[in-house]
Amino acid sequence: MRNPLVWLTVLPLLLCSVAVPASTRDDIAALYHPQGMATLPAPAAESTAGAAPALPAPAPVPRWFTLSNGQRVNLADWKVVLFMQGHCPYCHAFDPLLKNISQQTGLSVFAYTLDGQGDTSYPAALPAPDTVMRTFFPGLPVATPTTFLVNVNTLDAWPLLQGASDEKTFLARLDTVLQDTRVGRQGGVK
Repeated sequence: MRNPLVWLTVLPLLLCSVAVPASTRDDIAALYHPQGMATLPAPAAESTAGAAPALPAPAPVPRWFTLSNGQRVNLADWKVVLFMQGHCPYCHAFDPLLKNISQQTGLSVFAYTLDGQGDTSYPAALPAPDTVMRTFFPGLPVATPTTFLVNVNTLDAWPLLQGASDEKTFLARLDTVLQDTRVGRQGGVK
């Protein structure tokens, strides 16, 4: 699903960022930052007069994922957006699995909550604003858990899965969507 309204989703979040803790603000910015979370500057430490200038943030480290067709995709160019609920039994089953996949592959996950509560795997999930819901669910039924794959360079989003799944099913769907996005023509493939 290509949706230019993603920018309309970002603007209200960034405008409201004054009341949001810095780490959350950084996570939101990272979702829409062209190079992903790895290139955002580290939080500024209290500086003292005469202190050495801060070093620039290191370039993002490629996280290569081999697709079933043999192509390798840099997962630093992608982020999974998860919609979950703290009281959803399906989320309680799926979210630890998604977190494990994220830790194994390096694929980042950005979690939104529909009921205002996180869970054990994603305790800091952000409440999903109406604009985010309209952007991601324009013709889809709202269910949890639901995952989307977002290209952090283009902000294009593709639905992955609705409902809980096992690791094999999730990785197979991720493989299919990454191949369908024709990333070979957009770069990010080795």
